[in-house]
Amino acid sequence: MTSPHRPDDFLHDLRARSAAEGGVFWINDGLLAVFEPEAARHVSRTNWQGFVMPERGLDLLRRRPSPEVAWTRVRTAWLTQLHHLSTAERRDRLTARMRAVMDARLGRRIDLVTLSQDVTVRSLLPVALAGLTPRESVWVERDLDQKLRRLIDRAPGTGPGHRLHFAAVQVRAGRVVRRVLRARASGRRPRERDLADPFVDLLPELGMDRALSVVTTVLTAIGGPPGSAAAAVLYEFARRPRWAALLAAEHQGTDEADFLAAPAGAAPLTHRFVQETLRMWSPPLLLVRRARGTYDLGAATLRAGQEYILSPHMIHRDRRYWNEPDTFDPDRFLPGAPHGPAGRGSYVPFGWAPKRCVGADLGTVQLMALCRLLCTRYRLTVPDADQVAMAFRFAPVPQDFHGTLALRRHVARDGTGHGG
Repeated sequence: MTSPHRPDDFLHDLRARSAAEGGVFWINDGLLAVFEPEAARHVSRTNWQGFVMPERGLDLLRRRPSPEVAWTRVRTAWLTQLHHLSTAERRDRLTARMRAVMDARLGRRIDLVTLSQDVTVRSLLPVALAGLTPRESVWVERDLDQKLRRLIDRAPGTGPGHRLHFAAVQVRAGRVVRRVLRARASGRRPRERDLADPFVDLLPELGMDRALSVVTTVLTAIGGPPGSAAAAVLYEFARRPRWAALLAAEHQGTDEADFLAAPAGAAPLTHRFVQETLRMWSPPLLLVRRARGTYDLGAATLRAGQEYILSPHMIHRDRRYWNEPDTFDPDRFLPGAPHGPAGRGSYVPFGWAPKRCVGADLGTVQLMALCRLLCTRYRLTVPDADQVAMAFRFAPVPQDFHGTLALRRHVARDGTGHGG
């Protein structure tokens, strides 16, 4: 079910053209659609090779070269740090932060899209940038929230006053990041095991402007797609009572420690439910990139400077790679399922290697933890859930998606007990 807004018509037209033209076609003279899995994988890998960070601002002013820092080095630092964060203890902390946000909204009608964004941002912020004071957290969260509103609102604010406020909040959030990095480098703040910390040691080489860009990239990554994916999980959970009941039965028989140690192994049905939700509603919908070289994609030649579009959503809904792609069915991810993916390249909710989202595993675990909370701690009620429509903006966004959260009958206020 989709809403009748124009972006949906645009996506429908792209999908029809992709089916007719083999997945690689020119949308206009300077914009190439690359919706064929192998072509998308090839251009993503090739265009990323040798990618380096831009020159430092001060070096540009002084007309001197900056120390070259490859983006692969940045990604390696993130992946190493995420490996240290992928423990049962860290997952427990993440879930506790999610629970705190949800507990604060018990018993009243709430906007579930906003809830999803708050749950993800506030629980992931310490993973990206830990040790913030309450006031510092407010400024960073405000910046992420206003950026998100620009993406999902039908009529985002305009005018000089709005632009000035937007810039002011952005500047304040940037000051917070700079202050934290400088204080850690000087020893005035403790080092933290977060995604910002590896770049404290690299400050002399990166410069503050490039270090700020790296940390801002992480913060921006937690401020949009994870919340959209969480909203899609709530959307499917509310609209599909049969699957919700199956998930509840799975979690009632799953020990918390086992789940935290190995979520996918302890709750395989929940894992498939999350996989299918991501297939149906992958954020973002369209990724626009500029070619850094000339690439032969078979059906077309992409030249340096031209732009191209990638879209997991288009690949996930293509009948050449999926049987009944518009049908929600987590069991398509069972081994050997005839309606499953045609190949590894046809399921890419987190993008393509080597630029695949570094937080893919963490994001999947967070969505599974959200399902577990809905099955063991909370009861989600959405009136007329089957009437909620999904609109396409930067990502699929449920419209007029409101409901209430209540503690399940067997859950004490201190968090003990299990759902029933």
